[in-house]
Amino acid sequence: MDGLQCHAKHPGHLAHAYSRQPLARPVKSPASVVGLRLWALLWVAILLGGCDGRGQDGDPDTHVAPVPSTPSAATDVSFPLVSKPRPSTAADPETCRACHVAQVDDWSVSHHAGANRPVSVALDAHAFTPSRDVHESGVTYHLTRQEDRFLVRVEAEDGTVEDYPLVGVIGHTPVRQYLAQLPGNRFQALSALYAVEQDRWIDVFAGENRQPGDWGHWTGQGMNWNANCAWCHVTDYLKNFDFSGNRYDSSWARQGVTCASCHGELENHVASARGQGPLTRPTRLAAKGMMETCAACHSRRDQLTADGFTPGERYHDHFNLSLPDQPGRYYPDGQIRDEVFVQGSFAMSRMHGAGVTCLHCHNPHNLKTLLPVDDNSLCQSCHATGTLGAPVIKPVDHSFHSEGSSGNRCVNCHMPKTTYMQADPRADHGFLLPDPLMTATLGIPNACSRCHRDKPLDWIVAQAEQRHGARLAESRQRQRARALHGAQRGDADALAALLGLLDDEMIPAWRATYVGLLANYLPDPRAAAAVQRAAQDLDPLVRARAAQGLTRLDSGLATALDLLADESRAVRLAAALPLVAGGQPLPPGAIGGEVAEYLKFHQDRPQALLLQATLDARAGRRGDVLTRVRRAVALDSGNPESYHQGAVLLSGAGLNTEAQRILLEGQSRFPDNAQLPYALGLLAAERGEMDAAIRHLERAVDRDPSLVRAWYNLALAYDRTGRRGEAEAAMGKARAGSP
Repeated sequence: MDGLQCHAKHPGHLAHAYSRQPLARPVKSPASVVGLRLWALLWVAILLGGCDGRGQDGDPDTHVAPVPSTPSAATDVSFPLVSKPRPSTAADPETCRACHVAQVDDWSVSHHAGANRPVSVALDAHAFTPSRDVHESGVTYHLTRQEDRFLVRVEAEDGTVEDYPLVGVIGHTPVRQYLAQLPGNRFQALSALYAVEQDRWIDVFAGENRQPGDWGHWTGQGMNWNANCAWCHVTDYLKNFDFSGNRYDSSWARQGVTCASCHGELENHVASARGQGPLTRPTRLAAKGMMETCAACHSRRDQLTADGFTPGERYHDHFNLSLPDQPGRYYPDGQIRDEVFVQGSFAMSRMHGAGVTCLHCHNPHNLKTLLPVDDNSLCQSCHATGTLGAPVIKPVDHSFHSEGSSGNRCVNCHMPKTTYMQADPRADHGFLLPDPLMTATLGIPNACSRCHRDKPLDWIVAQAEQRHGARLAESRQRQRARALHGAQRGDADALAALLGLLDDEMIPAWRATYVGLLANYLPDPRAAAAVQRAAQDLDPLVRARAAQGLTRLDSGLATALDLLADESRAVRLAAALPLVAGGQPLPPGAIGGEVAEYLKFHQDRPQALLLQATLDARAGRRGDVLTRVRRAVALDSGNPESYHQGAVLLSGAGLNTEAQRILLEGQSRFPDNAQLPYALGLLAAERGEMDAAIRHLERAVDRDPSLVRAWYNLALAYDRTGRRGEAEAAMGKARAGSP
């Protein structure tokens, strides 16, 4: 689409993908406006946070009923399988019980045991008796039981009715999300979930008006169990997506998170325990390996390999962790905002840096805390003695609240809970300081206000400043909050704050966050120098963020190419994917195979499809380009950016007629969108159809008068058709918006 010109030298990259909105609407960055070039739009980071928030972190003290490890023992309907699950005796906890009775008993009452199962008359009849109705987005969902079967009947306003069998369940408490079976062996998670303690059904997206075709509609790809949920909810899972057949042939060894999920390959251990040779033990993981095994599921992350992680392997060889440099994940101080599943918050905490691990606080088999939290016993196991370098704290003196009160409970102040899906409260693992002043000035929540709901914010701020003001004023947390708030808004003076924080930051996850945000200030030489230095950081999290930034700099290309050989796959792919999207050929070697594996595994996601289509276009496979673009748009047809990006790619492949057709489809569905007529104007100009170009560009600026690029190109179009006065006026609008 080069019929006129695009004056944005460094178009902003797409926000990292999430199941609710895979192709995010571009956002202006301090150094750039979003342009049309596909290479700039296709930085891919597909974050699959454990089925869009359906991981069962839960309350560490919650008890759940035992869940049978063998589905047929407690269910009347088998969870349908496309192919038989891969046989694995060791994946059955009953095999382990012969020697490990206490551990299996603990596991049987855990959220891990109940992470996924078939529907069951014994366990699920109550949720469907009597039949329940949920009304949302013009549709009524009737949740009913028919003898030993469960159904969701979807009744639209036009009177059409469709029945879907419910075959599986994610989670046990506090919520259960039911899975419907759709064509193509797709298991879809209903947006209506059952809140167990409340005995009611809730539409978790009430008021969002999600429609069929939207990525986040319950029938859409964003709510697909095979792609988003299964790997963390069953044992030994393989997605097995068949692109040509547009279907899943998924398989797994056991439902739920079982012994093999955390202890790895157990076949030899079981065989030797039964007398078949000398006794062999499962791999014993050091603290770091154990943490990374937990993090594989308890994190918001991009999956880099095709279901390839096994316990004991390095996290960053299989995943890329989401951090606050990505919009909407966290508040600027690091508090959880969207569903981020613990690891990112914990990685940013001082406790993580001090060597605290999951097992310092949690029983790995029943997941309960090792000591009570209500009386501070768990926290005081370190903070009363100085263990692991923890500061010694006397709770009453520290909290200014009486012993036994809610305000004297450590977790209420430093691990406040956020409720997700309207019924699932989860504790923040960042262990941050409550700071009401940041609520007043930046809108960041604080733990004090969660308890003192009857008090005005001014009173809460005054109390906090009186008791902890000096400590809060000097806290690094407050410095970070202000710097990130400014950087996320694109404030020019936030650059210096980020650079200052980066200079002496000890926590790798925070260094990575700063480097990720510094990329928005490129090509500023101060930001460029900092990103270049970050490429030598000892931590792969930081190097991966540096790799992404370096691909946006001409001067950083050589370093980005060097990072293609980094020891961490997360870093290698962070460098490779933007280079591939930008048309930069990769050197021969393993990285080409890793890129191919990544794209093939994610070919049920629009970002990967569009990136693969760029490779097809480069190789002259125009038919494949069209196929992939069409599939990408179909997966996210409720997002106008899908049509825009698809059209840009088609145009680049010389398929201008198809590009125009897809833009017109998008414009028909999104008549108020400005990007689509803007792109149509560029296409028309490329064909020499200047009158049509002017009509489209006029429509674009009518829809969005702040769209500088459209004014600029409209001025050129007016000029080429001799309309000099209108050209000057349009150019004036462009200059006013971008001097």
